[in-house]
This record gives sequence, C-alpha cells and structure tokens, in this order.
Amino acid sequence: MQSRTSIKADQSHLDAVNSGCGLIRWSSATVVEHSGPDALDLLNRLTTKELLSVGIGSSRRTALTSDRGRVVDVFLVAHRGENDLLLISDSPNSERLISAIDYYTIIEDAELKDCSESNSRISLVGPTSREVIESALEIVIESDAVTTFELCDESIFVVSDTSRGTEWIDVVCETGSVENISAALISAGAVEIDQANFDHFRIDRAIPGSDREYGEHANPIEAGLLHLIDWDKGCYVGQEVIARLDAYDKVQRNVKVLRSASPIAEGAKLVSGTKPAGIVTSSSALETENGEYLSLALVRKAFFEPETELDVEGVTVIVR
Repeated sequence: MQSRTSIKADQSHLDAVNSGCGLIRWSSATVVEHSGPDALDLLNRLTTKELLSVGIGSSRRTALTSDRGRVVDVFLVAHRGENDLLLISDSPNSERLISAIDYYTIIEDAELKDCSESNSRISLVGPTSREVIESALEIVIESDAVTTFELCDESIFVVSDTSRGTEWIDVVCETGSVENISAALISAGAVEIDQANFDHFRIDRAIPGSDREYGEHANPIEAGLLHLIDWDKGCYVGQEVIARLDAYDKVQRNVKVLRSASPIAEGAKLVSGTKPAGIVTSSSALETENGEYLSLALVRKAFFEPETELDVEGVTVIVR
C-alpha cells in the first residue's frame, strides 16, 4: 500500500481539460515516419482499423495486436502526403512499434524512420482545443485530419484525434521549436497540465494508457479499445483470436474506474474475499475534492456492478 498523501488534484488543471484547453508536453513519445507506396496498405493489413479510406490530409487511430490477440501498440496514423505517413504513439518505446511493423514488411515498398529523438509532441485536450490552436497558429483544424504548416522554414504537423471521447489535438514539431509553439498556445488560452493531473484526468475519464490498461498483458476488447476495431474489415494480425473472444463472449475483464479512501499501488491484485477480482493498472496519488483517490483496473466480469466493494492489500475500493 502506498503511503497516504494529502496532495489534492489541481482544480484549475482539471477545469482546463474538462471545460477548456489543457496543454500536455510529452517527455517521450513515439513519432515514426512511414513512407512508400505500400505503407498504408501494409498498416491496413496489420492493424484493427480500416485504413485504406484514410486519404491524404486525414488521420485515424488504430491498434496493432500480436498473433495471440494482445496489444502491441496503439497509434495515430496521419496521412500527411502521398506515400507519406506519420505514426504517433503514447508509448515511449518506439523500437517496439518499428520492430513489430518491420517484422511483417517482407516485399512491401515501405520504410520506417524513427523521429522520436528529434521531434517533440504536444497534446491539446479539452473542448476549446480547436479554438485555441486555430487562434494561436492561424490555421483551420478539421476532425480526424492532419494539417501541415510552415514556421521559420520548419514543417509543423497538427493531427486531430476523435477516438478518445474528448477533443484531442496533437502537435508534432522539431524539438527546438517546442518552446515557441507552447508559448503561443498558452497565450491563446491553453493551460499547461502537469503529468500527475493529466493522469488523474485520464483515469477519471477511463482513457486507457499505454503499458497500463493496454499492452502485451491485454487484448483490445478488455483494455477499453473496442472502438478501435472494425469488425467488417479484412484480416489483420490477431484477428481470429479477437473475433473468437467476441463471438463466444470469452472476454472476462474490462477497464473500470475505482475509488478508495487512500491511494493504491499499480499492479496490486484485487480480491473479493478469497476470489481474484482483477489488477490495478493506473493509480492517481492526487486526492479529489471529496477526499477520494481514483484508479483504473482490469476487473473481472463477476465484479462489474457499480458500488461493488473489493479489497486491495487491505484497502477497500469501490467500482464506480
């Protein structure tokens, strides 16, 4: 059990992402260029979403799964030019995504280039994000689209993503430009959010996180990524396993928000009496206004009902 903390969530940060525009700087995130005439077709055959209809200027988030149906990575595909894709993942492990795609690249005319070290990523989250970025950068942003503009002879890429249940816009630029762009966005009304408060927001909204709710330990259905699966598309890696799990109702866990009187540890086991009930995948050390702590867990089906009480290392948690 983690030691109790009295640090409260910053309400100004939460107000920004819930009703305004929050700015999140990623300390590390995967940014990969995928180029070549076969790049989009290859990703369409490998991942869970139909991608052939993602024309130039459009974007779509998809999941890459293993042959066992487990999540390798989830990433945004931004079709920024002819035979030119930008892949953006929340994971700091760019090598994992590159290796997984490269493994299935046999005769395809497609190349991968890791740009994670030379590029920075900013995310704008909240209902006024589009208004803020359009004001700051004097560009027009469409839903699920990639917009490219030039700043001091540098290309800046702005990618809209509607897959997370809130307005979400990513900005990818060379690392040397991130301070100037951040300053412009903040001047236009964005509020910079620290990692702890962003995690608290993500947990409260049940937004799955990389290597927490989803990863090699979970399939996309139980990890809260059902909306990233196109059931009527052709085959993809792991498709047969995932289809069987759905068809025969074999998915035994799902992502649930838990509340408790004290913070709990990620990786802690949930129990109900002597019965295993799940595992904690994300936990916030910030206290809510009403004195509770929030966490996310992969909870077993028998304990889905709201207000179900479970135990985590002596701490009572309640399924929200």
